[in-house]
Amino acid sequence: MPQFRAIELERSSRKPTGRRHELDAPTRDLAIAVLLERLGVSPETARIDPTRTLLDLGTSLWTIVSVAPTSVNESAGLRRAGAKHRRVP
Repeated sequence: MPQFRAIELERSSRKPTGRRHELDAPTRDLAIAVLLERLGVSPETARIDPTRTLLDLGTSLWTIVSVAPTSVNESAGLRRAGAKHRRVP
């Protein structure tokens, strides 16, 4: 199960372009290394902002976000059941 997701952003608006990569790495630093390897970019050419985990690769801009673990035993309907059936007097 991937622990991080890399999302490509538009340079001017910083909105997602739709390009994503699921990264199976235990830490953000390793996730960045996996992304750079997957994109074929050397770490020396990438500009990395550690406070926001923003990667400027010259031709593209990426952000790394953590993926929340989901329980395999529960369906989405079961997780939301309490909110669906709540009654407000």
